[in-house]
Amino acid sequence: MTDIKPRFFESENKVLAHLESEAIRMICFGGSHMDIDDAYPKFERSRPHWTQYYYDNAKDEHHSLKRKINKREYQSLDEFYEALKPVLKPKPRGKMPKDKKKRTSQKEYQRDSKSEAFIDNDPLLSAAAKCTFDLAEAFADEHAIALKASELAEQFDDGMPLTEIQMSVLREYIQQRIDKHQKLDRIEAALIDDPDKNVYYMWGQIKRRCLKDDTIAWPYATAAKYGRCSRTQVPKIMNKLMKLGAITRVQEGKRGANSGRAAIYRREI
Repeated sequence: MTDIKPRFFESENKVLAHLESEAIRMICFGGSHMDIDDAYPKFERSRPHWTQYYYDNAKDEHHSLKRKINKREYQSLDEFYEALKPVLKPKPRGKMPKDKKKRTSQKEYQRDSKSEAFIDNDPLLSAAAKCTFDLAEAFADEHAIALKASELAEQFDDGMPLTEIQMSVLREYIQQRIDKHQKLDRIEAALIDDPDKNVYYMWGQIKRRCLKDDTIAWPYATAAKYGRCSRTQVPKIMNKLMKLGAITRVQEGKRGANSGRAAIYRREI
C-alpha cells in the first residue's frame, strides 16, 4: 500500500492531515497504527501532533467525517476524498456574504419584474456571461449573438425550453454584457496619468476579464502573471486600484498552496 501518495500530510492544515491519515489507516491498513507508520516512516512522529491539533481545532464537519471513517463507511480513499470536497470548498469571507445576499435580492427583483420573461437557469446565465468576453473581442454582430444564445439554450436545457420572449431576454443579456466589455470608463484618465504604468496595465487585464459589478478571483500568482510584474508589486498595485475606486476587495486572500482561498475583487466602474 506504500504506493498511495497522501495529499495533505505536508499541508499546513493539520486537521486535514489527521483526517487523511485516519482514512488511509482504516481503509488501507485495516486500522493498524503500526502498518501505516511502517508505510510512512517520515511522518511517524508527526501523526500524534496532528491528532492533538485536530482535537484542538476541528469543527463539526470534521468530526462528522471522522465518525464515518471510524465506522468504516468509506470503502475506498476515492469515497473519502469525495466526501472531503465540501470541507475544502472556500467559505465566503469578508464582504462576500453581504455581496451574495445583495445578488440574491437582485435575482428576486428580476423574477418579479420580468415575470414570464425571467430566466431561472443559473448555469445558462453563467455560461452566457463567460462567453461575452470572446464575443466582444470578435466584435460579434446580432446574428452571431443569436446563434450563440441558441447554442447555449440548447446546451443548458434544464427540461424547460426557453420561450421566444426568454430567448429575446437572453440575447439582450449577452449584448448588454458585450457592450460593457467594450465601454471605456471615466476613471481611466486617472489611471493613465498615474506614473506607475503597471497600475493601468493591471486594470486593463482585470477589465478584460471582469464586467462592472461582477467579481473575479485574483490571487497574487494570477495578478503577477497577467499584470506582468513581480508578486511583491501586486499589493501596491491592487491597493492603488482600490483607492482610485476601480475595484473593491470583497474577500481577503490567504497565501499557501493548500489554503484554497483566493482574493476576490469586485469591479466598480
